[in-house]
Amino acid sequence: MKRVSLLLVSLALAACSGHTIHRFEVDILSFIPQDQRQGVVNLTTAQAQFPDHPAGRAVDVPEAKALVDGRFAFAFTLKNTGTLTSTADLEIRLGPGNDTNLYDGQGGDFAALQQTVTLNPGEEQTVTLQLDIQPGTPTYDLIQSGRFRIGARLDLTEGKVQYTLTQAEVVLRLKLFNLIPNP
Repeated sequence: MKRVSLLLVSLALAACSGHTIHRFEVDILSFIPQDQRQGVVNLTTAQAQFPDHPAGRAVDVPEAKALVDGRFAFAFTLKNTGTLTSTADLEIRLGPGNDTNLYDGQGGDFAALQQTVTLNPGEEQTVTLQLDIQPGTPTYDLIQSGRFRIGARLDLTEGKVQYTLTQAEVVLRLKLFNLIPNP
């Protein structure tokens, strides 16, 4: 009995360690309806947003001041279905929790990551936009506010592209021990 009690106390202390890191994960893809994850962008439609709303997706982070680091990842499969070379611009957009349009450059929103892809006729590519979140960056500071908005956009400047969004996630690492004030 004494050994079991000692084991339980040891486990409890280990769980409360100042080195314990908690993961906060949001699968944004699960919030995007299946019919909005794929489609075709051409010179008429010109762009697609994920989710299909200018405000993006709100993410609330409990105890955000304990943020250590993290990452955002969006993955797309793109296929040029036209007869000309296609150029597509992909970006991850972020903004404060009260921003109503992540794509207008107002209200504090910004492009956190951008990538341009060129596809020859018939060519297919999988493109992953991954942003590592580190202290001292605008993204880190925005997340520490406790509530932010995230979205992605595909802009087409030439041609015709079939797209499928295959991944959209936020992974944050929090060290809750950092919330204890130092005297």
